[in-house]
Amino acid sequence: MNSLQVSSKKRTRPELAEGFTIIELLLVIALMITIAAFSTPFYARFLTQNSVSTVRDQLTSHLRRAQMNAMMGKNNGPWGVTYASPKLVLFQGASYATRTTALDESFIINPSINISGLGELIYTKTTGLPNSSASITISGVGSSKTVTVTSQGVVQQ
Repeated sequence: MNSLQVSSKKRTRPELAEGFTIIELLLVIALMITIAAFSTPFYARFLTQNSVSTVRDQLTSHLRRAQMNAMMGKNNGPWGVTYASPKLVLFQGASYATRTTALDESFIINPSINISGLGELIYTKTTGLPNSSASITISGVGSSKTVTVTSQGVVQQ
């Protein structure tokens, strides 16, 4: 009678462990690396475009301030703007070489940004007319903006 004794205990499967498997973790990491690799060039281009816009706005501001300072006769002389790599300089004087250095206002430019078409732009005292008209190009990788100064001193973006 003892030969076929049935156990009253039920056999159960071991409980499955909670959490992620190594394959799932590797898949998520691979996906994140792929997304990061594809987004890096877009982010770099965004930063360059943003730098070009910032430099354009700062150049426009310097040009308008130089004209306003000259028209108001601030410090009794002409005002100008020049690009002295790697900075944009608002200065007081008939030229950058003979300027009053204590009144300089500088804006450092990102080295990946190029400015062309801007030598020294000097605004005459009282009238605020520039010594010449200019078409200034600000460019970076894949982005370019132009600022124009007319012979009447109008600054256009």
